[in-house]
Amino acid sequence: MFIREKIKKVNGGKSYIQHQLIESIRTPSGPRQQIVLNLGQLSLPEEKWKTLANCIEGFLANQKTLFPQDPEIEAKARHYASQIRQERLDRAQERITGGESAGEEPAQYEHVNINSLITNDAKTVGAEHVAISQMNEYGFDKILQGLDFTDDQIAYSKMLIVGRMVHPGSERDTVRWLSETSGAGELLDSGVKLYDKALHRAAVLLWENHAAIEQELSKRAREIFSLKETVILYDLTNTYFEGSKRGSKVARRYKSKESRNDCPLITLSLTVDEEGFPKQSKVFEGNVSEPGTLKDILDGLKKEDGMFSNDRTIVMDAGIATEENIALIRKNGYKYVVVSRKKSFEDTFWPETDEEKIMLSDGKTTLGMKLVRTEEEAFLLCHSEAKEAKEKSILSLKEQRFEEALSAIKEGLEKPKRQKKYDTIIERIGRLKERYKVGNLYTIKVEQTDGKATDIKFKKNAQAQAKEEAIGTYVLRTNRLDLSGEEISKLHRSLSTVEESFKTMKGNLGLRPNFHHTDTPTIAHVHVTVLAYHILAGILKKLRTAGVHYNWNTIRNILATHIRVTTTMNTKDGCVIDVRTCTAPTEKQHTIYNKLQPKSCKQGKALLQE
Repeated sequence: MFIREKIKKVNGGKSYIQHQLIESIRTPSGPRQQIVLNLGQLSLPEEKWKTLANCIEGFLANQKTLFPQDPEIEAKARHYASQIRQERLDRAQERITGGESAGEEPAQYEHVNINSLITNDAKTVGAEHVAISQMNEYGFDKILQGLDFTDDQIAYSKMLIVGRMVHPGSERDTVRWLSETSGAGELLDSGVKLYDKALHRAAVLLWENHAAIEQELSKRAREIFSLKETVILYDLTNTYFEGSKRGSKVARRYKSKESRNDCPLITLSLTVDEEGFPKQSKVFEGNVSEPGTLKDILDGLKKEDGMFSNDRTIVMDAGIATEENIALIRKNGYKYVVVSRKKSFEDTFWPETDEEKIMLSDGKTTLGMKLVRTEEEAFLLCHSEAKEAKEKSILSLKEQRFEEALSAIKEGLEKPKRQKKYDTIIERIGRLKERYKVGNLYTIKVEQTDGKATDIKFKKNAQAQAKEEAIGTYVLRTNRLDLSGEEISKLHRSLSTVEESFKTMKGNLGLRPNFHHTDTPTIAHVHVTVLAYHILAGILKKLRTAGVHYNWNTIRNILATHIRVTTTMNTKDGCVIDVRTCTAPTEKQHTIYNKLQPKSCKQGKALLQE
């Protein structure tokens, strides 16, 4: 083999240099030269070209070098040899799948040198295969084709979503993972060139069509899994950015649900059904008022033909359940179960009978209930032991730290060189109230003489007693008068499904970190995570139905060792054999594949079974 330089001309008279790897072959018409690989434009000096060609040939022939090579030349040679080997394997696969070898393959035997056997080019395929199979079952290609996506755009979109499911990261890191670690490209049988800008553009294109894509995915899931969709759960979360996001119209500073109030936020709303399948999502400004988001969601759900009829029940938390929103739900003819924003009721409102108690699914805690029905609504007073224990612990810690801080200020009044100015002491106490949020539970008196504080007295007030009595208690309201107290409570507790969805997207599907600076790529990044969750919901549903209750992170870890490798060996007659196969699945991997039973990823199944 040798390297030849060619000057190529393009339209407009411009020219560029291309280097080619050439080999001489014997033909019936005499010796000829053929191109083995286009190398692009080499940065090596010409005197090293022959060394590079020899090194490539050595790797292809599975020969061990006697003397160490230049590290730069060796790295390039490995890269080019891997490309050549992959092209040869692809051509061999095409001959097999193209019908040249019809029927069962006969056994083939060769005398090989077992000491020459090496494995290389290992790529993970387990989790990728599961993700791609579910995408194909949903008909993801057809959905995008219906939105005028090109074949390349479809390939980039699928790679982006698979990357978000299996190896969450930035587009740049996803390109590295797809190129060096993952066999997703082989499973998708796509020859597109990978670079981060292509994935950026694919993400934006998916976002521009997000409403239609989510609607179709929701429809396919409903058909495949026979979803009842009798309950629609609605909630919001926010996610933060570590950058400044200057100039952004959606990133705003507000109270972070992840205790990152120092960072700009955006808000994501999500509707899911009772089984956790997402229906619709929307991105809002980080400081959006939660109650003001419901109208947009109802309008979006109304557009879905046949999906959201009057016998559906909307379940929401207190943050969204304003009187205006409840009236809006009624106006649209829907049912609702919400947490009441009203904090107190007259004692005579609740029946004097003993509360009904039920055991929760954990088998350890109980829930006390009192149900009152009016002509239009039912109200359920609930007292949760678990909620009481949690809230008591939080409140007790805040009160302890607040009292310790007040005592420290009081002790300082008796020490020299400590701040004693009355106005300053009042200001410091105000800051403590703002920090610990329990100042209203105390009566605090600061005594002074000539503008200097002399003593601080504090004790709990009547509000503290009322607060302690209300711990663990909340009220649900609904216009479903046909439900029992236990059924109402069960519907409310299903809101944990949305919380679990948010937890999955943040923890397993790369909702964060989000490195983009402008709004469109930022929102597009969030939307890719939502699409990944659409696909994941189908996978988890199949596993739950089959009695497998692993979370996605556990599934990824189990499937991580299922890889595809190339095995190279020398034969007795001096030839080199390259075989591209998958490792045999472990028992747990085999169990997962069997439970999921992928039906529509023919290329992937063929690769896994070789």
